[in-house]
Amino acid sequence: MATPRTLRDLGLVILLLGIPVLLLRSAAQDPHHLSPFDRAVRRIGGPLEAGLGYAATTVGSFFERWLLQARLQEVNQELAGENRQLRLRLRELLRVEEENRELRRSLQMRDKVAEDMLAAEVTAFEQSPFFRVLKLELDRGDRYVRPGMAVLADTGVVGRIDRVADDRSDVMLITDPRSKVAVEVARTRAAGILEGVGEDACAVVVASETPAQVGDLIQTTGADDLFPKGHPVGQVVKVEELVGDQQRLSVLPAVRFDRLNMAWVILASAPAPDTMADQRQRPGAARGLQPLR
Repeated sequence: MATPRTLRDLGLVILLLGIPVLLLRSAAQDPHHLSPFDRAVRRIGGPLEAGLGYAATTVGSFFERWLLQARLQEVNQELAGENRQLRLRLRELLRVEEENRELRRSLQMRDKVAEDMLAAEVTAFEQSPFFRVLKLELDRGDRYVRPGMAVLADTGVVGRIDRVADDRSDVMLITDPRSKVAVEVARTRAAGILEGVGEDACAVVVASETPAQVGDLIQTTGADDLFPKGHPVGQVVKVEELVGDQQRLSVLPAVRFDRLNMAWVILASAPAPDTMADQRQRPGAARGLQPLR
């Protein structure tokens, strides 16, 4: 036995199927010979058909926009992925370019410094309130590097080898309070001993016969037989007058230690100039037949 709900569903199905049949029947009749029933169906069916058409158009446009948006989202995801890959490649190319630039600058050290040098790669940078240590990884081990050897960069003096273990070396920077370097003011040739004062600063006391100025270049003198002569150390950032015709110069190092990727260890000093070279190269007197005088 059919339940009331089943009868209601059956009636709804018959109604939904009957409406299109009535609309089709009314549309197939001759407009000039319509019965009152057909005219009533046309009067009711016209707005209903327009509403259904509008609803169908709206639903179709919605699904079309939804499909288009889904497609655009997929394209955006693909473009975002390509953009990420391009950014990674660009970052890698910039890193390689910076490494090549650093290598070119470092290799130019061979032309500027006559001493025998060994290239070293910076592996770590450490800082403490009392001293700063720069760690270098050398392409050769402690068979060649010894404590006390000078360390240079293409932009200036770095410091000295402090400790050596296998293929790693700790470098005492020129900013270390233990560091001492023979330097001079490049403009006035006033000499002094540069000492580290911690952080990113050094200081040197020089004679004030020819006053130093802020911005003056401080360079090595070579008097300590450790650092080659004329290599940049830093720039004067402050001048303080002292008693006894002396000046205390605060110096900012020329090397940015936290950005250093490569350095050079001075293995041996350059040979002294040979004063007899010209005499040895001068050809001797010709032997054999001589013109008559």
